[in-house]
Amino acid sequence: MRVPRRPASPRPAPADPDEILRCRHFGTCGGCSLLDQPIRWQLHDKVAACERDLAPHLGDVRIDCVEPKRPPRHFRTRLLYPVLPDHDGLPIVGLYGFRSHDLVQIEECSTQDGWLTQFGRKAEQVLRGLRLQPFDARRQRGNVKAIWARLASGTGEVLAGIVTRPGAFTEGPAFAKALVEAARSLPRPRVPRHLQGVVHSISDGDDEFLLGDRHVPLRGADHVIDRRDGLAFRVSAGSFYQIHADAHELLYRPAIAMCGDVRGQRVVDAYGGVGAFGLRLAKAGATEVTIVEEGAAACRDAEHNAALNRLGGVRVVRSPVASTPLPRQADLMVLDPPRAGLQARACARVVAAAPRRILYVSCAPESLARDLATLRQAGYRVQAARLCDLFPHTEHCELVVALTSSR
Repeated sequence: MRVPRRPASPRPAPADPDEILRCRHFGTCGGCSLLDQPIRWQLHDKVAACERDLAPHLGDVRIDCVEPKRPPRHFRTRLLYPVLPDHDGLPIVGLYGFRSHDLVQIEECSTQDGWLTQFGRKAEQVLRGLRLQPFDARRQRGNVKAIWARLASGTGEVLAGIVTRPGAFTEGPAFAKALVEAARSLPRPRVPRHLQGVVHSISDGDDEFLLGDRHVPLRGADHVIDRRDGLAFRVSAGSFYQIHADAHELLYRPAIAMCGDVRGQRVVDAYGGVGAFGLRLAKAGATEVTIVEEGAAACRDAEHNAALNRLGGVRVVRSPVASTPLPRQADLMVLDPPRAGLQARACARVVAAAPRRILYVSCAPESLARDLATLRQAGYRVQAARLCDLFPHTEHCELVVALTSSR
């Protein structure tokens, strides 16, 4: 059956020119694509695009979205810079250019935390001072792929590190010492930053993939502690954590509200990570929370976080969602898969578990639409949907959809 297209509402009136952010790198750096558009235009277009893509599954439900009071800036709490050689073979760091692998050395950034941007410049100086060799995928030479840092915005704690190919990294202790000294030399922001530890991340591939598969502490801690919504979260180097400083306000609080009253209920948190949803639901009164997560580091963090916050009734299962039987007939199942979505095998597991309600958190409307088609065939209907703008000034969308079983 052909689904009629919804009439698109016109864009809001243009904003005050002072509400548009500016950056010297915009147009060459690939980090942002919509920085020159008012945030109200960005949100309008994202909601319209998502309602168009999800139209067969939404019925009469409209996608909710709240416009921020001011254009979001300096909200990104994760730095990940590739390392490439300059003309003299010395390392330089930055972001890839728009649709290219040319490197843009970042001197300022409207979206990244300001301290992290300054830290990135200092980290480049450390690399150059130690004359570390950037990895060349074509010639299979050198070993340094990237530098990274993660800020826990609720506490100011920072974890930073370097990504290399496998093999000896004899410069590790010197790199860690120099990085700590560089961080101490930075100006103190209004909310102080504290570099808690330096980690060596090892990327096993012979390509330009920038994330580490294994993580070895070089100095200090191998994790940070964040505090949000009355909870403490330990986040290790290998664990996923949302990179927007205000994710607790933009995503978690509205999503938990969409779950309704969970007191006394059984909850399954699939793709549960360090427990960002599961622990909040346990705190809200759920008596039994099962966190299903594949990553070893995230599972350790989730178990630690449940104990740290004294939340009983929380169980962590280390397993891929697609290959493990999920607890049957839970009152609520939270699904927060990666960009590829659930896909067929995980969808089958969810349908077989037959939860009464589902909260689906998606960062890709295309895969969400595919999975919603399967869930609707199994008898689920969309009750509410919300756009949570965790990636302002880009085309990326984060959606939360609440579904209820009609069977």
